[in-house]
Amino acid sequence: MNHFQMSEVSSPVALPQKRGIEILVFKTNLTDTKRISDVESLLDIHPHIVQWNVDLNDCDNVLRIVSRNIAAQEVENMLLNAGYYCEELQ
Repeated sequence: MNHFQMSEVSSPVALPQKRGIEILVFKTNLTDTKRISDVESLLDIHPHIVQWNVDLNDCDNVLRIVSRNIAAQEVENMLLNAGYYCEELQ
């Protein structure tokens, strides 16, 4: 059984499409739904994040983000500032 948290966010304003849609993948320590809920509001309100999910069945607790024009470093910093580990996977 796949257990993951998913959230979709739509932006109220059209965003410039400099780089288009991209998928970013991160290794995290978001190991349960409590930790995911701690960062949910950060990810939901970001204007460039279209959709995100965390795969709790993956050994790296992978955070996948579908975005428009967001740098991986910005996502890493958001989670680090919230007290969680986050590193982009290549």
